[in-house]
Amino acid sequence: MSCDKSLKNLTVLFVEDEESLLSLLISALGNKFKYYGTAKNGIEGMKKTKEMQPDIIISDITMPHMDGLMMAKKIHADSPDLPIVILSAYSDKEKLLGAIDVGIAKYFIKPFDPDELLSYLCTLGKKLFATDACRLIAPYQFDKENKKLLKEGRIVKLTLRELDLISYLIAAPNHIISNEEIKTLISKEGKASDESVRVFIRRLREKTDKAFIQNLPKQGYLLGQG
Repeated sequence: MSCDKSLKNLTVLFVEDEESLLSLLISALGNKFKYYGTAKNGIEGMKKTKEMQPDIIISDITMPHMDGLMMAKKIHADSPDLPIVILSAYSDKEKLLGAIDVGIAKYFIKPFDPDELLSYLCTLGKKLFATDACRLIAPYQFDKENKKLLKEGRIVKLTLRELDLISYLIAAPNHIISNEEIKTLISKEGKASDESVRVFIRRLREKTDKAFIQNLPKQGYLLGQG
């Protein structure tokens, strides 16, 4: 099945403790997305959600340590708009109502049709892509299509290189880039110094917020996420 290009701009987190099903999800769907991550239980799923800020979560219900519904409830407490798709062998009314109560986007009963799941994800991807605004640390949003940073709906005046950095961070796995990558962005010849990078980041923080971009020792810089 040929999927909409919008999925290529999104990240997905697979939360599944069954190795065989996790492998199936990765092989069937992993390459449809820009990036994918995995977790084997609800606790790990919550941790990975904070780390990689996925656009979509696909999760089993029954898992050790924390089930998928409890994980979804906790994630939605902080990120109510994050779509979570549930996979489960349970078809009883109680579980279905539980999924609805925690705001699950869609519920698929095992064994499910991978093409049917992909078709739904394509539809979901189109909706997410149409919005085309990435939520950052409050109160910021980034309009990816028009490359504009918004604060409470108002445009923040930034240089083209500052906007390029934000675009690059949003697209990077886990929203982390190294000092060397930043050097290339701010100096096409890649000759910028470490001090130039620090000055560049400081000026961007002055226009936004100290937590907007965070420093990760020996790794680079991390984009703050809401």
